[in-house]
Amino acid sequence: MADGKDFLYKLRQILNEDGDSSFLDDKTSYSYLWEAAKEFVDRTRCLRSSQSITTVVAQSGYTLNADFSKLYLRDSQKRHVIKYNDGSDNHWPIYKPYEEIIVEDNTTSVSIPSYFSIIDDPVLDSQITGTASAAGAASGGQCTLTDTSSSTKFADVSAGDVVHNTTDGADGYVILKTSNTALVTALFGGSGNDWASSDSYVIQPQGRMQLYINPPSSTAAHIITFYYIQSPAPVFSQYGVYRFQQAYMDAIIKFAAFRYKYRDSEPDFGSAWYREFERQIRRMKASLQAVYGDNDLYVSFRKRT
Repeated sequence: MADGKDFLYKLRQILNEDGDSSFLDDKTSYSYLWEAAKEFVDRTRCLRSSQSITTVVAQSGYTLNADFSKLYLRDSQKRHVIKYNDGSDNHWPIYKPYEEIIVEDNTTSVSIPSYFSIIDDPVLDSQITGTASAAGAASGGQCTLTDTSSSTKFADVSAGDVVHNTTDGADGYVILKTSNTALVTALFGGSGNDWASSDSYVIQPQGRMQLYINPPSSTAAHIITFYYIQSPAPVFSQYGVYRFQQAYMDAIIKFAAFRYKYRDSEPDFGSAWYREFERQIRRMKASLQAVYGDNDLYVSFRKRT
């Protein structure tokens, strides 16, 4: 399995750049690789996950996980569905475009909703600020931010959120939330790129999507199981890995090289590498179609940036 360290090495090799090259920097390289991984997963639908949601009386909108990419679960008629359990039986509300839900204006609560849609979460979570309550030394390009001032300090934080160490002058990303008081982060551009006790931080949560059920449920504590294509968590450190097959890691590197060459005004090299990226996508989609019987009849939604 290729990890972040291997990614950077292979990217330097394909671009014929030395390890101390000023053309490449780790943060940009990791960013291009993450962009490639998200594009690869978005188009191949190779990563899947689910989220359990508990209903609230008369509530229509429920915030989805930050790693939601698009829908995938369908019934025998190829309609997208979610699983709705009323405590004893499963029901299968089907997807309906949000525009149709608005026009129908059916807001009276019912026991079992018939439809659902996906909409942009209209409220961006507020920035989270504070100070580190413990030191977090850098190791392999990542370090842990701890703040025990509140047991829910990082409840709204997700992998991929932007983080700033304003004391150190470093900026980076949340790599993993290990608890509501501790985050694994990757920092760049600062004096130490780590966390000292009492370092000040700012975290900006990313935009999210909402599951919108229609009509809203008249009963609390029903369980919705929402199945979705999962956007990959970022790799911004030496030992991080992406959760898909080793055979396709080369495609990620070729996409990152393509991005560098377009920045370097050498589009011919970039275009050749992008074509290889496209070939690997076709290969993965064919492989998944053989396993899952997937085809391209799906609804696509992108997270707000």
